[in-house]
Amino acid sequence: MARHTTAVTHGHELQRTWELAPRDVLDAGLRWVRTLGAGRRSAALLALALGIAGAIALVAGPVLSGYANRQVWAYTAVAFVYLMSTAAAAPCLSTALRVARSHWRRPVNRAAEVWAVTLVVPLALYLLLMGTLPGTENRLSIWFGWPLSPWLWDAILMATLAGAGYFYLWLSSLPDLAIVRDQAEGGRRGLIARLAGAWRGSHRQWRMLEKVVNNAGVLYVLVYVPTMTVLASDFVISMIPGYFTAVFPAYFTISSFEAGIALTIVTMAVLRRWGGQRDYLGLEQFWALGKMLLAFALLWFYFWWSEFIIFWYGRTPREISVLKYIMADTYLWPFVLAFALNFALPLLILMWNPIRRSIAGPTIVAGIVLLGNLIDRIRLISAGFSVPDITQHELHEIPAAYIPNVLDIVILTGAIGGAVALVLFTFRVLPFPSIWEVTGGLWLRKHLPYKHTRVIVVGKPE
Repeated sequence: MARHTTAVTHGHELQRTWELAPRDVLDAGLRWVRTLGAGRRSAALLALALGIAGAIALVAGPVLSGYANRQVWAYTAVAFVYLMSTAAAAPCLSTALRVARSHWRRPVNRAAEVWAVTLVVPLALYLLLMGTLPGTENRLSIWFGWPLSPWLWDAILMATLAGAGYFYLWLSSLPDLAIVRDQAEGGRRGLIARLAGAWRGSHRQWRMLEKVVNNAGVLYVLVYVPTMTVLASDFVISMIPGYFTAVFPAYFTISSFEAGIALTIVTMAVLRRWGGQRDYLGLEQFWALGKMLLAFALLWFYFWWSEFIIFWYGRTPREISVLKYIMADTYLWPFVLAFALNFALPLLILMWNPIRRSIAGPTIVAGIVLLGNLIDRIRLISAGFSVPDITQHELHEIPAAYIPNVLDIVILTGAIGGAVALVLFTFRVLPFPSIWEVTGGLWLRKHLPYKHTRVIVVGKPE
């Protein structure tokens, strides 16, 4: 039995997605897989070239230098943490929207969860960075002397997160992979057939999928939060003597959620502009995510302020040294830029309804947030990897800021390029939009005339 609700359009143009026939969605998804335009091919090859250049720079720089000087690994760690804060955070948005059972999210989900395919990149980077993490003896850490900490437990969390992410992406793509399997020809059919497995779309399989896909997404989020908490401790807090804080891991995770939303919005904008997805990614999706982006910008400030005010009121020599190092002196300008790009500018731009209720407004702010998150990660990781002696109780001398060299920049851009290449190559076998989800929404949503306007009638199965 369905419960019907109505929602007026408030003067906005009704999105064409919900006026399409299921056959139109099917044709669009198959056309996306079959037609590899010159633009998509060039973008994929360029991203792949950046990834290869980054890998070469990684070997020529940090790998050949060894682990004697932790500072040479700073931007490898920046690349790792930035991907964990953006690409790894995006599937969490997909999970939240699924659990909330919102209908507008159906074209959005794939733009968010497809970034799970990139989890192999931060996992590989972490395995290389394990040698830069010192043991927990004679220094404060989150591990309280656990055996083989932090290496073993961080590795377990990272491997579990990667496994949960790939499992979630595979489950959410299973019906569409089966559709492509039945339509594909040539060499690609073998790979897609193996991915689609025994899916035939029986009633039992559909009921199982609807239950398991949500649980898989929740599992991913439940692993992501403690993983980011541990990374905040091992790559930042425990690397800076005197940085005693219980709020920073929450700040680190919330700012990652903000960046994950921003990455999804930018992905949607690219798909809409260059991927021909205007019928599926419209004002409704950008408007809704713009409101979420504004909310997380406010949360960014809340958690930063909750940590800052404790240090500011305490003002012990230890706390003053930490504030000078990461905010007020050594990394003053990176902090100012991070504050402006993650909080101030998103607030000042998205607080205006006409801007928030647009496509360009949330997209521009999303790009600002991604840049701000990168600067924030550069600030924090560079500070953590620049302390000569991390076993001391507090900073007796404030280290100088780390200035990246050419290899550092190539490593960072290469890691990002490699992640983008994985997404672009995944879209060669994965339809956009999600055929099964958008088609399912068509059966539950319809536009009907009502007096002098039109309304959206939504069926919500209990």
